Amino acid sequence: MAFEVASIHAHQGSSFRSGPLTVSGPLIRLEGYTVFGLVMDAYHLRDFQLAFRSVARPDDIYDAMYDVVARGFGNKVPSLGEVRLMLQSLLADRFKLRVHRESKEMPLYALQVAKSGSKLKPASAERPCSVQTRLAADGRNNEETFSACPVERLADRLGNLMHDRPFLDQTGLIGNYDFRLVLTPEYRSRNQSNPADVSPVTAVGELGLKLAPEKAAVEIFVVDHLEKPSGN
Repeated sequence: MAFEVASIHAHQGSSFRSGPLTVSGPLIRLEGYTVFGLVMDAYHLRDFQLAFRSVARPDDIYDAMYDVVARGFGNKVPSLGEVRLMLQSLLADRFKLRVHRESKEMPLYALQVAKSGSKLKPASAERPCSVQTRLAADGRNNEETFSACPVERLADRLGNLMHDRPFLDQTGLIGNYDFRLVLTPEYRSRNQSNPADVSPVTAVGELGLKLAPEKAAVEIFVVDHLEKPSGN
């Protein structure tokens, strides 16, 4: 599966991943993405799952940001799974990306339901999952509002905010939920603690969940080859 047509241009700005992937009819836009971000979206990866062991990483490829505007076939609105497959084809064709998969055992946090039971509220209506982030009044914590999201999205977000190890959803909860997460990102608490800080253990506890430290085999994607994107 591939895009009918795709345009790739250097991003005019300094913001990393300045805009999320958006789909409007058959039109797909990605703004301010590094190749790292494109690969993560294409293969639905988190940062700890992507490695560059067998390929040189010239800064002009790895650090460059791109805007991608592409179109699927016909007037059909592609599903997220279809968009990912088309992005994989784009990366292979235009960036000459080659990857292979490995399995690596690593420490992680298993996200589980607490003995008191989950406090997550089922979403009232079927709609796309969205996450809104704002800085709390204390200036330390993030207030993350999840709307119609699966618990897997919570695990992904925890992994983005706390980088010491991956988070894996083992709650067994299915469906979509509306909830709010208040948490101090690792980069704010790393060098200096504050009485207002909220740890991940406390944050998920407020949702009726808990974190269990474990070790497990995790699938890793290793980049073997990568080039600057070919012309439009």
